[in-house]
Amino acid sequence: MRWVVVMALLCGTIGCAVGPAKNGFEASTREAFAGEWRSVTPSLEFVRLSVVSRSSEMGALGARLTFSGVAWEGSGRIEGDSLVAGMTVVGASTSSSVIVARAPDPHTLRVRFRPGAAAPLDLEFVREH
Repeated sequence: MRWVVVMALLCGTIGCAVGPAKNGFEASTREAFAGEWRSVTPSLEFVRLSVVSRSSEMGALGARLTFSGVAWEGSGRIEGDSLVAGMTVVGASTSSSVIVARAPDPHTLRVRFRPGAAAPLDLEFVREH
């Protein structure tokens, strides 16, 4: 009997630790990142992010980040629970920026944007639609 209780507790603990994310949300899917996003970061409310599935490459996502009249475009992949994408200023030829996006829930994205050698910028986005 003691063995059954120990096994039940162990299985329950393992199941909770590796089970689906809270409310069934899985942050490592394309659907978690794809869409139109607007920044809710104070003083940066006019920043926009678009993430789309790239049909030309299996598992790749395209991203476009715009603010202050400048647009960065790039592509990346989901790594663990994050979207990691190399970004290039539209019209430039080298990729010098990176975004790392995490989706804590279906309606929010937290993004760290590293524009070249400049200090990283932390942004929070909500779904536009």
